[in-house]
Amino acid sequence: MPSQKTKPNTYAATTVALAIALPNLAFASSDASVQHLPSIQTNATAETGFYAKESSSSKRIQPLLNTAKTTQVLTEQTLKEQNLLSLQDALSTTPGISFSAGEAGGTLGDRINLRGYDAKNNISSDGIRDTAIITRTDLFNYDAVEVNKGSNSVENGAGQVSGGVNLVTKTPKNKDFNHVSVGLGTDDYTRFTGDFNKVLQDDIAFRLNVMAHKNTYPGRSEDLKRWGIAPAITFGIGDTAKLTLAYVYQRDNNDPLYGVPYFNGRAVNGLSPSTYYGFKNLDNIRIKNSTGLLKVDSQLAENIQLHSVTRLSDISQSGVTSSPRGVFCSPSGLTPVAKTNANPTGYTSCNQRGLYIPDAQRFGFVNNITAKQFANDTNIRFTFENDRIKNTLVTGVGFSQEESTRLLGGLLYNTNGTRITLPATDLYNPNNYWNGATNFRATESSSGSMNSYYGYIFNNTEFGKHWLLDLGVRFDRTESKYTSHNYSATTQKITATTPSSQNANLLSYSAGLTFKPSEPISIYASYANSQKPTMDAANSPCIATVAGNTCNTKPESAVNYELGMKWEINPNLLFTMAGFRTESNKVRIQGADNSNTVLDGKNYINGVEAGLFGQVTPDWEITATFAWMEGKYKQTTVGNVPDYQKGNRLMLVPVYSGRIWTTYAITDQWQVGYGVTYQGKMYTGSQTAQNNKLPQPESEGYFTHDASITYKVNKNLNLQLIGRNLADKTYYTNLRAGTSQNNNTGFALPGAGRQTVLNINYNF
Repeated sequence: MPSQKTKPNTYAATTVALAIALPNLAFASSDASVQHLPSIQTNATAETGFYAKESSSSKRIQPLLNTAKTTQVLTEQTLKEQNLLSLQDALSTTPGISFSAGEAGGTLGDRINLRGYDAKNNISSDGIRDTAIITRTDLFNYDAVEVNKGSNSVENGAGQVSGGVNLVTKTPKNKDFNHVSVGLGTDDYTRFTGDFNKVLQDDIAFRLNVMAHKNTYPGRSEDLKRWGIAPAITFGIGDTAKLTLAYVYQRDNNDPLYGVPYFNGRAVNGLSPSTYYGFKNLDNIRIKNSTGLLKVDSQLAENIQLHSVTRLSDISQSGVTSSPRGVFCSPSGLTPVAKTNANPTGYTSCNQRGLYIPDAQRFGFVNNITAKQFANDTNIRFTFENDRIKNTLVTGVGFSQEESTRLLGGLLYNTNGTRITLPATDLYNPNNYWNGATNFRATESSSGSMNSYYGYIFNNTEFGKHWLLDLGVRFDRTESKYTSHNYSATTQKITATTPSSQNANLLSYSAGLTFKPSEPISIYASYANSQKPTMDAANSPCIATVAGNTCNTKPESAVNYELGMKWEINPNLLFTMAGFRTESNKVRIQGADNSNTVLDGKNYINGVEAGLFGQVTPDWEITATFAWMEGKYKQTTVGNVPDYQKGNRLMLVPVYSGRIWTTYAITDQWQVGYGVTYQGKMYTGSQTAQNNKLPQPESEGYFTHDASITYKVNKNLNLQLIGRNLADKTYYTNLRAGTSQNNNTGFALPGAGRQTVLNINYNF
């Protein structure tokens, strides 16, 4: 029988083997094999009000105070206090973020622009990339939303030009609790959530989160309905080894949020932001999310810790949408168009006064997407120290296998495959019910895959009490394939297009130096890069045609410089400020030969960001953020092609943005809260040969105001009244932006109107 001294080593080897080679198997061990090891330490987002001191990432070695980059954590309390339900709701309170609309509107999922760059594929869950094209409508099963800013490929892989968003799944705790919340409000708002945690034995805990929700989009008529369930069990609560199995299943049945016509940075004058221009009996978006999670944490020895995460997901989003595009002929005989040098007014004449003539090609549009992923990330942390230095090394490996399919088509076809002609309808009160026949015709199908294999090393060295050095390096190998087929609308005959593929080797790195003049203060400088191949996800194809080959182009790259400081004013209050510059000096643009793309595009973003998070006093809590950003195109063409965009501002970058949310406990029973959000102007188009004599079109800035009143009936029951957009401000989000002659003549979603919700929260 082996001695107790040898048991930990045997146990460690077993843990590593199971975590890496067999991540889908349960892990078990005897109490005797771990009783002499220290308790495990994990980077979990603590329940600390508005100020989270730790990141959930196992790659982060220091607390956020001592981390040389900007990270904003929206804690569970932050989300609950403001009734932020969806990912877009949460990110709307974060400065430097905007939202765009794709060609298919609401069926293209969360389209995030972070610090001026597209970040739709930069979403991760529990540290693993989650590139599924869905709208993340509910955060009921998440402890926190972490927004990591600045080039970050070294942490999360391909494409992290300006950072990314990480969602932290709720897992069992080592105490019993039951939280039930019922919400009732305006716009047919009805919501139920339950969060139940039970310690079954000293080393086993079970947690169950459930959600059911429905409401009408405030200020409009779209209905949103969903439900979800998320069980989780942890073995090893309070022990030196933990294994967590978690699962979430969510279903949505929603009307598409497509919005209203939007031209030249403005909604069309005279049209109501509440008008629905589609067909309510056809339009629909259905979402299914089925995701399993396995987490293993183990203290292998006093200075060695293992962390492993495995995720298996099957996600789909299917939709029928009708875009608010066509001819909007006013009673005066004018219809909006993109402004050009020849027509700087933005209007042209039309004949059918007072009528809307729909673009039939944009109605009854079918877009069905599926995404499947199997991924694992495993790392080991080593800590060494002596009288002068403390060194912590994290080294790990991972893989991700993504598959994506897409089917495009339409419902409004005649039986012979010709498109149905849609009749003109009243401009101000359009007919939004379809009474004719429907015949589905496929127009395109596609499938893509991306396999990623990577390894990384992060090292943090503490030199005495005043200096910290962070270094990181990562290598990714991506192997991607994409195939598509076109369909004849009349015969449904399939024509295969040229298959495309791309393999890429990506080297990412980061460095940060932090000076601590005193324990509560950190002053830092950091540098990091990003690598983004054309095929940076299974849903992102490259083009393999002679007319424009992007598959042969090397990955885009960018670098981020940041200087900042962090000050823990008191143990529960953090102030941050940073200046940054992101340079993208290798951007894909059309080559001079009009065939292959080349990495000669250049642009940049400069900015300053500040934040205050936590408790000012025991009764007063605050989260306040602010950002200023300015971005420009330095080069967008090569050869003798005129560069009309050169010197233009980057699109969908809010010049100023910020959010304040603060609560104050007047008495032991009463608490009040107030919030204000500002989103500054953004440029919604860029200059071309057709409009280069005109200024770039830009959107309007806006303020919105929120407030809350909470009454604590007793220690178990409280009532929370929340008002969103109290002034009922009309503003627009999810803008369609691009070159003016193409994409600046589209649509935008009006922001949510005034909403009042009463939450009844009961703990037992």
